[in-house]
Amino acid sequence: MKKIHFKAFLEKIRFKYRVSILNENTLEETVHFRLSRFNVFLASCILITLCFVIDSFLIIKTPLKQFLPGYENTGVRAEYIHNAIVVDSLYNHVKKQDEYIAVLRNLLTGNLKTDKVVSLDSLALKNREQVLLTKQDKEKKFCDEFENEEQYNLSTPNTTPKNKNTSVFFKPAKGIISDKYNSQKSHYGIDVITAPNENIVSILNGTVIYAGFTLDEGYVIAIQHENEFISIYKNNSHLLKSIGSNVKAGESIAIAGNTGKKATQTHIHFELWQKGKPLNPEEYIIF
Repeated sequence: MKKIHFKAFLEKIRFKYRVSILNENTLEETVHFRLSRFNVFLASCILITLCFVIDSFLIIKTPLKQFLPGYENTGVRAEYIHNAIVVDSLYNHVKKQDEYIAVLRNLLTGNLKTDKVVSLDSLALKNREQVLLTKQDKEKKFCDEFENEEQYNLSTPNTTPKNKNTSVFFKPAKGIISDKYNSQKSHYGIDVITAPNENIVSILNGTVIYAGFTLDEGYVIAIQHENEFISIYKNNSHLLKSIGSNVKAGESIAIAGNTGKKATQTHIHFELWQKGKPLNPEEYIIF
């Protein structure tokens, strides 16, 4: 009985049916297929297997696998941490850049008020200067005795300056001297290499007598001081003072740059004049 049923089952699944496709208008047979249940089952299995292989390939070889629930990639967490560190570093860098730009904007517009601190330092130095230059009784007595002894010594030159007024000179900028004063080569000042956007300060109290731009020297500012001193600051990127402005010793007047025609790096060309004659700044200022 079992053999008869099994044989009947085989004949049943192998029995072929004719599947025809007819034209609706003419009822003519257009296409026909001879299919059996076994052929349909076999074709379905092959199609399902093919779809499974294609889906598996797409999931394994493409980023679609990351959308599967429960899928864990050991490299994803490390990548997230790395990206978080990079974003944090970029945020800090942008924040510092914004603060730097804000300081520059305030400097250029004059909203950043740092003159008071410099003025207090300048006033303290001026008072300190008066205290140090005031001679005590013993020192004055010693100097008088020494001058009396040496005034008839012809071998000792008289080096006492004619001008008894003494001034404390501020250094115009922090940096390294790259080119010294040389009047024979018509270089009537010194070149000081500075950091980018370095503040340039006035060496003494005075009044701005020139502030402008030239092709050869860039932005230039000149200040008239007491005792007929004139200080000139060349090759600036920006000027913070205008003609007629009163400035104090140590007050910011410009920002260093390389705007001059011959400038190759950030530096300031500084000149010191007195009574129309150039002076060597290194003899008056310690750089």
